[in-house]
Amino acid sequence: MIRRRGFIYGILVGLLVIMGIWWMYFLTSESSAHAEFRRQKLVNDRLHAAFLIRSDPLVAADPQGHLGRMFPHLVFSSEGKQVHVDINPMVLREIEHEATKTRNMFLFEGLFFMALLLAGSVILVLSWRSEARYVQARELFLAGAAHEFKTPLASLKLYTETLGRTGLKEGDSQLIRGHMGQDIVRLERLVNEVLAMSASDAFTMAPRSRMDLVEETSVILRELAGFIRENDSVLEFQHDEQVFMEGLKVPFGLALRNLIVNAVNHSPEGVSILVTLRRGTRKHRLTVKDNGPGIPRRLQGRIFECFYSGSREGKASAGTGLGLYLVRRNIETLGGSVELESEEGKGSAFTLVLPAAGS
Repeated sequence: MIRRRGFIYGILVGLLVIMGIWWMYFLTSESSAHAEFRRQKLVNDRLHAAFLIRSDPLVAADPQGHLGRMFPHLVFSSEGKQVHVDINPMVLREIEHEATKTRNMFLFEGLFFMALLLAGSVILVLSWRSEARYVQARELFLAGAAHEFKTPLASLKLYTETLGRTGLKEGDSQLIRGHMGQDIVRLERLVNEVLAMSASDAFTMAPRSRMDLVEETSVILRELAGFIRENDSVLEFQHDEQVFMEGLKVPFGLALRNLIVNAVNHSPEGVSILVTLRRGTRKHRLTVKDNGPGIPRRLQGRIFECFYSGSREGKASAGTGLGLYLVRRNIETLGGSVELESEEGKGSAFTLVLPAAGS
């Protein structure tokens, strides 16, 4: 439907352009034809005046007195008994000047009309393409979300049916309950991330406030301390003093939490995480560096895509593919960017580049 509408709109724009070009050509041609008509009328008047002079001796004796009022645009001159009739050159220049002025007026009006038409066409095309991208993104998001929800739900259904069987050993029952708990955690994480993504559009409209990045980062790290210990991981925070930015606490917190949780979840065993905050004149840099398995170079351009999951084998809790997408989206909402340095087998370093207060 969208392609058909774009095709029809393209035809209409083409017809309008053709009509505009024809309109400019017609008006300029009419202006030239009108000027030629006036020149031809002057020639006819000259011939008429010359005929009257030749046919009437009284007129020939005083052509200006007899014909001057009738033909004000003619000039009469005598050379002996010969009377010459010429067109006033000032009148010819005036006709040419008016013709040029009229042609330029029509040309400028036509070009202005074409410029407005093209500007409107560009705006409508950009709006149409934006709508098409939005529809495509919405369809991809819904398809991805449906798939991500469907996988743990199908797993939970299978585990529930298995638990309902008679004669199931206690050890198997405990193992199945553990897997069910992991699926529930995955569903909860997916729901939270989808809600965060749907709410992130509101962040751009919220009022900004002055944030102490050292304090905000410390609060988030304290909240995650239990999660770090439960996963046998270690976290260290190094920072400069007096690091401020104008921003929003919610998207900043979501981005930093996702980076740390991502570092833990995508490591097959306990990981060491170093968080560093460095003050800059225009940009601050907050880096989350780990000694995990790293990210292959071929995947580094895709890990920020929506629903792209690069989870590794050996980790029970698979990612939803929304964490890093939310990191980039939330940091861009704050006017910053995300940088990645990673080498397979040597860990990863994600850097949040944040605008300094007053920059």
